[in-house]
Amino acid sequence: MLKKLTFILPILIAVIFVSCDGDKGDVGPAGPAGAQGPAGAQGPKGDSGVNGEDGKDGVGALMISSGPVKSYQGGYVLGKSGLTAADSVLISKSAVLTYVKSQNRYYAVPGVVKFDTDTKFTNFNAWSQYFDTRFYVVVDPISWSEDQATAPERDFQDVKAIIVPAEKYRLNGSVDWTDYEATVKSLGANVRVITADK
Repeated sequence: MLKKLTFILPILIAVIFVSCDGDKGDVGPAGPAGAQGPAGAQGPKGDSGVNGEDGKDGVGALMISSGPVKSYQGGYVLGKSGLTAADSVLISKSAVLTYVKSQNRYYAVPGVVKFDTDTKFTNFNAWSQYFDTRFYVVVDPISWSEDQATAPERDFQDVKAIIVPAEKYRLNGSVDWTDYEATVKSLGANVRVITADK
C-alpha cells in the first residue's frame, strides 16, 4: 500500500502545483488592426414621414386643392379618397383650414367670399369629415347678397383645405390663419399639395 501511496502522492502534488494560479501579468500592447470586413447588406427602407413622402419633414402640412370648379346648390364639397396611412395619421392630429379663391384672392371659410364685384358675396360655413382613407370639406352657403330663396351658383377659382399639424398650429399663435398668404408663408417648404377628386 505504501508503494501505491508513494506512486500517487507525487502525481497529486504535481496536479496541485499546475492548477494553482499565479499573479497575473500586465496586459500586452494592442496588436495591429485587421483588414476591413465586407460591407453588410442594406437595411430595409424606413417608414415615410407623417406627411407621406420620403425625405420630407414629418411635421409638414398637406394641402388639397380643387382648381377651378363650379358650385352645386351654391356650395361645394372638396374631397380626396385613397389617402395613405401617413396621411391618415396627419389628418387625425391636425387642424383643417379652408379657403375659397375668388377675384384672384383667397378668402378664409367660414366667412364671406366676394364674387364678380364687391357687392356680390356669399357667407359660407365649412366643416370637414374624415373616414379611413377618405377626407372631405363641405363649403356650405348660409347667406348671400342676391335677393332669392336659394343660394346663387358661383364660379370658384380654387377651393383649398390645408391640414396643419395641431402642434404646429398651437405653436404659431401669432400667425393670422385666416390670411392664406400668411398661412402658406408660416408653413414654409414643407407643404405637400395634392389634387382633390373631381
